[in-house]
Amino acid sequence: MKKIIISNPTDFEGEIGLIEQLLIDKFLVFHLRKPEKSYEELSEILRRISPKFYRQIVLHSHHDLSKKYKLKGVHFTETIRRKLSEEALISVIKTLREQGLTVSFSLHSLEAIEQLPCTADYVFLSPIFQSISKVDYPSAFSVESLTHFFENRQSTVPVLALGGVCNDNIEIIQAIGFQGYALMGSVWKVG
Repeated sequence: MKKIIISNPTDFEGEIGLIEQLLIDKFLVFHLRKPEKSYEELSEILRRISPKFYRQIVLHSHHDLSKKYKLKGVHFTETIRRKLSEEALISVIKTLREQGLTVSFSLHSLEAIEQLPCTADYVFLSPIFQSISKVDYPSAFSVESLTHFFENRQSTVPVLALGGVCNDNIEIIQAIGFQGYALMGSVWKVG
């Protein structure tokens, strides 16, 4: 199963060192998600991380930095995706692929997976369980509906579980049919 760790949205002391410790695992993909950071602030965070880890990092904002730092890829939140027309999204994805970047999306419904107008390396589906990092953000899916979806889906894009994911429920995620998972709150102990 694919494992992704998403950064804590806010900075904390020792964060860069911890990120680098996590990235020693060459199979780990790290999503740098700092929604309140400016282009310059996010660039400064990247400068503080050793370049040997750049090909494991995916950005959630300021996507231009992915090319500048030769990162792994870019991630489209639902908010960013909805701001683009279908044609514009397809064009942007084509350009990103030509640059050798991976593309992923955050989705919040089973229908959105099937209706994605372009290819993706993977998508996050959330919230699968009660969120650890966001208070009052309960699961939006039943185990039955998810299992049924994976047994009958048309799309082949890998779907990763997000939201309330921790070591205690990874076996459930795998049994449902997810191809991987993303961790945030259980790693940073936020919320």
